Amino acid sequence: MNTKKYKKRKRRFQKFTLAILLFLTVFWLAPKIISTASDIVYTVFNSSSDLTTKYKAATPMKLNNHEVKNKLYSLSQKYPEFKTIYKNISDYPESLLVSLCNTPEMIDFVKGYPNADNKPHGNITEKELSEGIPLLIQWDKRWGYASYGNSDIGISGCAPTCLSMVISGLTDNRNITPYKVAKFAEKNGYYIEGTGTSWNIMTEGVSSFGITGIEIPLSKNSIFSHLENNEPIICSMRPGDFTTAGHFIVLTKTENGQIKVNDPNSRSRSKIWNYETLEKQIKNLWAFSKS
Repeated sequence: MNTKKYKKRKRRFQKFTLAILLFLTVFWLAPKIISTASDIVYTVFNSSSDLTTKYKAATPMKLNNHEVKNKLYSLSQKYPEFKTIYKNISDYPESLLVSLCNTPEMIDFVKGYPNADNKPHGNITEKELSEGIPLLIQWDKRWGYASYGNSDIGISGCAPTCLSMVISGLTDNRNITPYKVAKFAEKNGYYIEGTGTSWNIMTEGVSSFGITGIEIPLSKNSIFSHLENNEPIICSMRPGDFTTAGHFIVLTKTENGQIKVNDPNSRSRSKIWNYETLEKQIKNLWAFSKS
């Protein structure tokens, strides 16, 4: 064989082989790069997310304007990061300040409120989904500033956030964020102005996401049976340990005869609770499974 032709073919073969290897490398790494980028977005927007050890969320209280000011002053004396909010109290909605007084761990979200762009930023991460039913917080900066009805997800989005936890956990779909569920609710008549999220979304609406939701009786046997069958439960709550008016939480599993709660408004209240404490506060409840 001609030496020049042989060398030319060899170079072509080497280039072809290199191109194949490069393609395979990119193909293999692409999902990892995308996943890492999503996790970076999560980290950037939630760099101070876990503040439960610093700020303890007590039982929520109804607070008037004067009480809110007094509480914020007290917090500003103990924690310097609250001083900006106290000095510029008129820049924030009263409902947001009441939430902050009851849940001080949302301080970073509140500080960013005046300059927020009201847009969603990022999806649910693989790490969050690895928890099974992920703990998602309605005032997470990834979606909390986005509008929901005449408010925003951070203040009024407990139901969409609970549904996002359940749907993403059951379907392993990172794209079904609280923002996506909130927009679905608005578009399909499941948001009622002056009331909030319609209960009908728990049974009718969820079918659009490949999920079946059924209303279940309030009984220990029923709740434990569904949870032990890997069917998470969303509860509408009366005033008590979680709310002063109305709220939704997720029951995710049983643990040593107790129940793991994901509270979309508080990481510190997202913990193990005994059934008897929860029972007297539950107004209604629904169990969910993948269709």
